[in-house]
Amino acid sequence: MNFKHVFLKRTCPMVTQIAEAHRKPRWLPVAKSKIYRIPKRPVISTEERLELQRINNNYNTQMRAIRRFYHEEMIKERSSLQSASSEMSQRLEAEEWEKCVQINDKWNSQVAAEREERRKVELAAMEDFALKRMEVKDAEMKDKIAIASEKIREQKELCSTFITPETLEAAIDHALANPTDYNFAIDLKGNQFPGRDIPITYEKNAEKTNV
Repeated sequence: MNFKHVFLKRTCPMVTQIAEAHRKPRWLPVAKSKIYRIPKRPVISTEERLELQRINNNYNTQMRAIRRFYHEEMIKERSSLQSASSEMSQRLEAEEWEKCVQINDKWNSQVAAEREERRKVELAAMEDFALKRMEVKDAEMKDKIAIASEKIREQKELCSTFITPETLEAAIDHALANPTDYNFAIDLKGNQFPGRDIPITYEKNAEKTNV
């Protein structure tokens, strides 16, 4: 229910008077005295009807003009807001792109520095590995050279015992003067018994064992 507040100012303290609305609420039914009453249709003359129609047409025309004016103003305002927002969005996008480019350049420089440092470390490690490998190869080559030198020295020492055409007759005379019998035997203890015609001498323990 709608109420209308009326404030009365007097010399006495403020008094508030509440007056009900002049219309009946919609949810109340029609009064019993007005249920079957048919309102009388007002009779309007032709001149008055034409005048009311003209006034109504003028009102509708003016309202359409006002609505169109406000519609065009709203379109202009919306387009200006859209252009401003588009410019702002483009500016923000450009700023964001510039920030991204700066961050990307910073990351690229950082990655390049890290890569260069890593390359230096890897190059130093490769150089150390190559030097160590060369040292190992040099040591192996020195050992091989030492072994070869030792073999060469031994062969040079043996060259003095070789029979040459100049010492051939002397070697033959020495061989005839000192015959050598290669028919010899070796026992389990490693004792050597040379010569086929030389008598074999056994030890006492060996004789007892054989008996």
